[in-house]
Parts: sequence; structure tokens; C-alpha cells
Amino acid sequence: MSSRTLPRSLRVTSAAIVLALAAVVVIAAVAMQTIPALIMASCVALSAGITSTVLMSEEIREVRQKFAKDRVRDARVISQREREHLDVDASFRRAVSERLRASEAEISRLRADLAAGSAQIDELEERLATEQELVAMLGVRPEIDPRIVTPDTEAGTADRADGSGELRSA
Repeated sequence: MSSRTLPRSLRVTSAAIVLALAAVVVIAAVAMQTIPALIMASCVALSAGITSTVLMSEEIREVRQKFAKDRVRDARVISQREREHLDVDASFRRAVSERLRASEAEISRLRADLAAGSAQIDELEERLATEQELVAMLGVRPEIDPRIVTPDTEAGTADRADGSGELRSA
């Protein structure tokens, strides 16, 4: 704060007036050049110096207290802003963590779907190979006979027991 914005206090003004009066008394005593006047002027100057020192120390103490209160208020405001900033940071971290967990769950689900799809593709490729083999052996389209399109797994293993790979009628 600049000295122009500080209001002049009554204490500082009083101290200045007391010192000015003491200076006037000392000048008058020096002009009179008598011992009792010089003794009285020195006593007045001493008491004026003590009085102005007390007044100024009170003023300085009050100004320091005011500045200390201002610093405490500023520190509280800064602390509050820092807490708000930390809360925003924590909220952001929670939101990002939730998004990451959701993304990881989605990736897991997609991997499971991919594995299931790969298993279906393998199964369909196996069925296609079987159907192509049947078409080559029998010359018949498998769509016509539902037993060929979806053969019974037990019947398929029993019919191929001889190891020839040809279907026997049951």
C-alpha cells in the first residue's frame, strides 16, 4: 500500500504536533538563554519525545495487526482456492478413472465377443469343409437333406467307427 492511500491517523498527527510544540519551546528557551528556561525546555522535549514514541509505537502496532489480519484473510482465500483446485483435480481423476474402467470393461467384452466370433467362424469353416466333402463324395447338395446339414454327433461318430470316413446307413 502506498503512503498516499493510507489515511493519516490521529496518533501520528498528535505526535507531530507534540514534537512541533516541543521544538518551539526549545527554540524559545535557547533565545531566552536562561538556565531555568533551558531546563524546562529539555524536560518538555524529553516528555514530548517519549509521548510521540508511545503514540507512534501504538500506531505501528495497530498497522502491523491490520496487515497481519489482511495476510491471514489472504492466506484463507488462497487455501480455499487450493482446496477447490484439489477437489476439481480429484473429481477429474475420478472421472478419468471411471472412463478407463469403462473402456477396459468394453475392451474385455469386445475381446470375449471376438473370441466367440472366432469360435463360430472355426465351427462354420468346419461345417463348410464337411459339406464340401459330402458334396464331393455324394454329389448331393447338403441343403436338401437336413440330416446331412446338421448331422447327429452320436450318429456321426458311430457311423465312422470303421475309419473309412464314409457314412453308413443306420
